Amino acid sequence: MPKHVLLVDDEETLTWSLAKSLTQDREVYELTTANDGETALSLVRKDSFDLVVLDIRLPGISGLDVLMKIKEEKPATKVIIMTAYGSSDIKAKAKARGSLYYLEKPFEINQLRELILKALREDTVKGFNGSITGLQLPDLIQMNCLSQVTTALYVRKDQREGCIFFEDGQITHAQIGAIEGEEALFTILSWSSGSFRFVGGIKAPAVTINTNWEYLLIEGMRKADEMSMALEKGEIDERDLAPIDESTRIVVKNISSLNECTGIAVISADNEVLYQTGTIAGDIDMPYVTKFFLDLSENLGQLLPSTPKKVSFIDQNRLVLIYPFKIHVLVLLFNRAVLSQDTISSIERVISRYQI
Repeated sequence: MPKHVLLVDDEETLTWSLAKSLTQDREVYELTTANDGETALSLVRKDSFDLVVLDIRLPGISGLDVLMKIKEEKPATKVIIMTAYGSSDIKAKAKARGSLYYLEKPFEINQLRELILKALREDTVKGFNGSITGLQLPDLIQMNCLSQVTTALYVRKDQREGCIFFEDGQITHAQIGAIEGEEALFTILSWSSGSFRFVGGIKAPAVTINTNWEYLLIEGMRKADEMSMALEKGEIDERDLAPIDESTRIVVKNISSLNECTGIAVISADNEVLYQTGTIAGDIDMPYVTKFFLDLSENLGQLLPSTPKKVSFIDQNRLVLIYPFKIHVLVLLFNRAVLSQDTISSIERVISRYQI
């Protein structure tokens, strides 16, 4: 079966000339052409191309950005970069973003032809496919930082997936859902098992980490050790490793220490239960409670100058308190209908302290 090759260059006459010359290899591959980056990306998303021959200077989105998008969305697609504005910097950027070969204009048509045939003969992209067992996350992070590559490390544990971004030997960003930066990185480092995959050439959507990677690893391992010791001592359980940030975890731990508190839940605005403890899961219909609170806040916000800071109700002689906390909804369950003013003050003092 013929391979599929996409040729992208903004000069229509050059594209036509190259396409005509390359037809001598039509038994090996079928050739499609495009004259701008947006069209090229649209074609790559619709069809399966084995190889893209890509000029850097394109109208609209640049060739390097097209290359990054291709490697992000179709990492197995090989890419040959060609340019009339060659430099060591451009070559390095193209390689870092996943370019297989780099060709400077002007070139002989046979040079391009040989590169295309060579790329198509290779069954896989350069590098190795496989798996590594027994390594810890710090080993993978150190390996990436020392190799000074631009890549993204996706880490999955159970139903949660986080991502760590690397650029030129530094960690630039980490994310788990809505949690970003160092807090997300330390949470990922606390996972003792799971699976991982690398996607080369992807740059971070934002830079949220500026600290040296060696310090981050030391601090992350220290926090992971503390978490492991707390698990062994029974001070926390596995659910404390849910994807909530450190300050939310502190609030949960402080309020959980109250004798009257029989359960806590942290719920996202999308009704995803991020954390729950005690008997709250069996005692309260949390999706309904969250929806009720969000709807009430929205409706009252239209009538009053500010939305409610707290909603409370009593159910079978048990008090339920609902607070907006950061981007979450905090639901607290107590084994009595009325709390002392000191207890209420303590709860609200802890919440207000870690709200920002």
